[in-house]
Amino acid sequence: MAHELVQIKPELKNSIWYNGHTFSFLIESSQSDGAFSLISCYFRKGGEPPAHYHRNESETFYVLEGEIRFHIGDKKFTARAGETAFAPKEVPHSFKLETDTAKALLLIAPAGIETFFKEFSIPAQSLELPPIPDGQPPAEFLNHMLKRATEMGIVWMPEF
Repeated sequence: MAHELVQIKPELKNSIWYNGHTFSFLIESSQSDGAFSLISCYFRKGGEPPAHYHRNESETFYVLEGEIRFHIGDKKFTARAGETAFAPKEVPHSFKLETDTAKALLLIAPAGIETFFKEFSIPAQSLELPPIPDGQPPAEFLNHMLKRATEMGIVWMPEF
């Protein structure tokens, strides 16, 4: 399929606020025939996901700013600006910010899981970090999030 060449940057029209972070979708599934998605991530310490793995996709993080401590399989390391972390599908992983904020490019292959972020977010009001979420989301929201994660092949690993 022929694709029109495009130039994409973080803008409000392609950005969301997800769990205290700002994500800008640079390349989406529809633009890559499902091969990959590319997301510009602006992370805040404290909103990182619990340990998990993906049944269907691998994730590659290229750190642009800050420091992120990764636990991927049996390896633990800190990635700094200019460094990459690769979490293959089926391999448990987690990460924690060592700096208050960090920026990274997140490459997901194949594409698809980015729809999870969109489903549980709101449109970004700015490209800065959103206000810190106030308390826990309602149980109904969390239950729906867990259900959708399972449907999409995300497996949570509380014992990791």
